[in-house]
Amino acid sequence: MRILIEAHHPAHIHFWKYTVRRLRAEGHDVLVVGRDRDVMRKLSAAYDWMEVVVPPASKRSNRVPMLDMLRRQWLISSAIRKFKPDTVASLMGSYTQSAKLFGCRSLIFTDSEFQRFNHRIAHPFASEIHTPACLNIDFGSKHFRYNGFHELAYLGAKYYDIEKSFVPECLEVEPGEYVVMRLCAWDTFHDIGNGGMAVEGLRKAIALVEQRYKVFIQPEGGRLPPELERYRLSIPPETYHDVLCHARFVVTEGFTTASEALVLGVPSIVINRLACDTLRYQNANYKLLEHYRDPGPAIDAIERLVDAPLDVSECRELGRRYQMDHCDMVDYAFEQLMKV
Repeated sequence: MRILIEAHHPAHIHFWKYTVRRLRAEGHDVLVVGRDRDVMRKLSAAYDWMEVVVPPASKRSNRVPMLDMLRRQWLISSAIRKFKPDTVASLMGSYTQSAKLFGCRSLIFTDSEFQRFNHRIAHPFASEIHTPACLNIDFGSKHFRYNGFHELAYLGAKYYDIEKSFVPECLEVEPGEYVVMRLCAWDTFHDIGNGGMAVEGLRKAIALVEQRYKVFIQPEGGRLPPELERYRLSIPPETYHDVLCHARFVVTEGFTTASEALVLGVPSIVINRLACDTLRYQNANYKLLEHYRDPGPAIDAIERLVDAPLDVSECRELGRRYQMDHCDMVDYAFEQLMKV
């Protein structure tokens, strides 16, 4: 089979990397079409079993997301026309129209019920829509549910060995002696009107955490206020999950990082105005993450974790139980791609 995968975000490379390796090992032709982002290029080089084409971005400064979407649609259409895939797959499905135009089967794997704009423009053209079972939304007859989560496709025990992972030497810090703070870029459609900590809340959080731990900040998109540059996490992107794995706890504006931390057995605090079905489910059943829509209560929770750290072995055990309770996402994605 010939399979084209559209990777809209660097995190999508992680989701697909082991599925692609299995597909290619079994003789299938796979092409991944990425986006012109520095992190995506570095990840593509790190995982050399993936054939990733990254079309160059427009040299113009584009502040209109719709124009960027139309340009991306053209690039994906061109890739489909040249590669002639049997199936097109993605996590967002923004470009299912191109697959429909060329008569290709198209699969969407989504875990974000709040991306309503994307659902409206993409789902009518998709062949199948696959979501975690916990999403309280119905996408109709094309909707298929699985007992799993995206992060298990690359951080499950079969693919990531916590015991063999280690903190990069360049950070000059021991496991459990630091906290990772992950900031969102807030530049997508579903981010309109949304927000997280803001700079003032971030300063308060840093001041609390620094009483006991070192702070590393990972900003999506790379931008940080000048006074916070000294906290920037500067590592090869393929080692990010090693850093996350050995953090004392995680503070994040993004839901994906919280889910990754749960798989690894690391406590997390999420600050994001949006609600999320996956986090509701994860918090209700595993109690290793806390979600706050306002910075105030989140700052109190951070202070609580600094003053009374959770037991590392108990947290790891929650992560192991979470993995055992859910399916192997690589197996699931592979099986769905192989269906005709």
